[in-house]
Amino acid sequence: MSTATAPSQAATVTIGRERHALTGPSVRLDPRFYPVRADLTDVRLADRVFAPHYAMATARTAVAPCALRSGVGVDAPVISELLPGDCFDLLELTDQTAWGVSMTDGLVGYVDAAVLGDAVAATHRIVQREALFREAPDSNATILAASPMGARVTALGERGAFLLCDHGYVARDAVAPLDQGYPGGVAGAAVALIGLPERAAGRSGSGVDATGFVFLAHDLANIRAPRLFDAIGGSLGVAGGPGDVMIFNDHLAICVDDDSAVHVDGAVKRESLSQLEERYGALVARGRIG
Repeated sequence: MSTATAPSQAATVTIGRERHALTGPSVRLDPRFYPVRADLTDVRLADRVFAPHYAMATARTAVAPCALRSGVGVDAPVISELLPGDCFDLLELTDQTAWGVSMTDGLVGYVDAAVLGDAVAATHRIVQREALFREAPDSNATILAASPMGARVTALGERGAFLLCDHGYVARDAVAPLDQGYPGGVAGAAVALIGLPERAAGRSGSGVDATGFVFLAHDLANIRAPRLFDAIGGSLGVAGGPGDVMIFNDHLAICVDDDSAVHVDGAVKRESLSQLEERYGALVARGRIG
């Protein structure tokens, strides 16, 4: 079973600006999605952004759930979460707080460095609300760990109805290859999430917020979706039926048939379109992501 190890200071390499030059005027990039700060910027953005210092990212993998915050300290707002198996591009480590990019949902933020281990390439995604890892390939074997829907794992071998991962043995039906979409696509995934509790900044089987619900349903369907409300609205394409994202003023839902949609209201639930319009107002936008 893996244990969390904090990366050393040497894991983050800071590069002076004299080694890089802009190819044009410096541009303003949204710091929620691009790792840019007044004092430090990802070196991969050096051709677009002027900064006094640039940092070279070091790939890490989360070994435990962790809040992703917009700033340093436990009082900083939580904007999302890292799940076990998520890749995190580390750019700065200060006092056991890591700044970088969550490569799963694309958000930039700060996490507890203690949850970051060596980089590991995930092979599967957990598709049940919770997956149990056991010490042997037996459904009665001792439980070693548990991870929520949406987390990533790396399969190291096979044993009957189980896969061996670094956390133990997990049932095959609890996971799916990363390149395999959920049966029924986004609409099927949305229905499967019915009953999950509402949880601020959540995007996993442990609970979701409104945007985390949209993100998780698309992630299960192997479609990369934006994590934040305004980015979701700006990403909608042509409407196509079940699986469309629906925006009612400041509320989100996913259409699952001609008459109903799934959304978050205390918990993930399914309601008629007429009920949603009555509660949240007229439909503002509708379309498909991906």
